[in-house]
Amino acid sequence: MTIRISALALLIITALGSGCTSSRTLTVYCHEGALVRTDLGTPGPSQADLTTWWADVHETLPESLDPADSPVVGIASGFNVVTVSEGEVTERPSREYRVSNFHLVWFDSNDELVWTGLHDYGHDDGRLINVADRPISGGTGRFLGSHGRSVVTPLGDKWFQVDLYIEN
Repeated sequence: MTIRISALALLIITALGSGCTSSRTLTVYCHEGALVRTDLGTPGPSQADLTTWWADVHETLPESLDPADSPVVGIASGFNVVTVSEGEVTERPSREYRVSNFHLVWFDSNDELVWTGLHDYGHDDGRLINVADRPISGGTGRFLGSHGRSVVTPLGDKWFQVDLYIEN
């Protein structure tokens, strides 16, 4: 009897505790403004190469794909550093791995989200060429104390879809 009561109490506590987190999904669209690659390592694709970038943030993806057809609501900015260069990973010789840091800021508030992670890129292009799923490490404003994950999907024409799965 004591075991059943303890199990029931644990189940109730777990259910109540899980109700404290609310998963939200938010999608924004980024249009790349500029991307700069700097060769800091051995000449050519190599460890320590740096890429910095920024992009306008839009709440909607315009049907025309013209960034002027959708208001800019914020800015995204970040950098990544090559940690394993092309050819060092024998299973994927045309890839390099980069540690990246991503900041997303809304203009009308102090809302900001930050995420980081390790992801593979094609060595010939500084842009993301496949879906990147990374952990959200923090935020400010309405995202203070939040964590979760971000999924960035390249859409072409310098557009990226950013899906945010946020836990409070």
